[in-house]
Amino acid sequence: MTISSKDSRLMLLFSSVLIVVPMVIFPAKLGTELISGSFEYALFEVIYYGIVFFVLRPASSLFQLFQGAGLTFLCRIAIGTVFGVMVSIMYDVGLSAALTLGISKYLPAILLHIAFAPMVTKSFYYAILGEASGDELRRDKKKNLVYQSQTSPTTTSQIIVKPEAVTPVTTVIEKPKAVVLVDKDTDGFARSVRYIGEHHSVKLAAVVDFEGLTMSSFSRNEIDVEEWAPLALLFDEANTKILNRLSDVTGPERLDITFGQDKLYALKISEYTLLVLSSREDDDLLGIRLAQASDMISKYVSERYGKLLSASPEEKYVSST
Repeated sequence: MTISSKDSRLMLLFSSVLIVVPMVIFPAKLGTELISGSFEYALFEVIYYGIVFFVLRPASSLFQLFQGAGLTFLCRIAIGTVFGVMVSIMYDVGLSAALTLGISKYLPAILLHIAFAPMVTKSFYYAILGEASGDELRRDKKKNLVYQSQTSPTTTSQIIVKPEAVTPVTTVIEKPKAVVLVDKDTDGFARSVRYIGEHHSVKLAAVVDFEGLTMSSFSRNEIDVEEWAPLALLFDEANTKILNRLSDVTGPERLDITFGQDKLYALKISEYTLLVLSSREDDDLLGIRLAQASDMISKYVSERYGKLLSASPEEKYVSST
């Protein structure tokens, strides 16, 4: 569970505001009275927090909502405790009485704390789920748009490659780093699968050629890539036969198959197939990474194997004499 430094600063800022604002108006009650037995309403408070987190992430399970609500309730108690200590220091109120005011009696502070406590713990909630928060999602999308603009070709060039024997290389990366440094000298297939493997839901990613050979791969939790790689050809052949009955298309360009708790993607890129196995969940970031990886592979294949791909399939890996 990790929280960015920016989110940590925002959480501290929100907490400080929730403590300072009631102190400015203390001891004014704003037309309210001191209450007693506020913990009797703790259940309604927890339900309110659960509703807030359900609105933030409708796909959350009941247990996940309970986790977020419980964490927020504890956070609200902590903020009230700090508020009580500060009141005791600044207004010369007994510590026990001040803590009681901050946690369960002084209604203006309690209502303010309850209303905005979910904003303090929102980043914690997403971290518990192992997902990026809404702010991080927007930052990642913006970063991907910048990446696309930087990697878009500005000039047209032609690279002539002499046909030569190509030896498939299998690269298994067990622990992908959080950030991918794109090196032009690195194998394009390896860069693409490593980039996809950064996403937490991805269990397997592989680039498979037209003969079923794995050019590069990434796997998590000791998943055997060689058991999944042949499926790329099977899916292509089976669906091509089906499509040929209906139209003149040569074959499917992309397949998304959902089964159990997993989802399988098969993206056709020239003579290669990008095969990705991930957990079943709705996440725009994975779709963005699939598109980015497809572009990496397409560009790499075009630059290095462009002339070879114009030859017949039997000649692709045979040097000319």
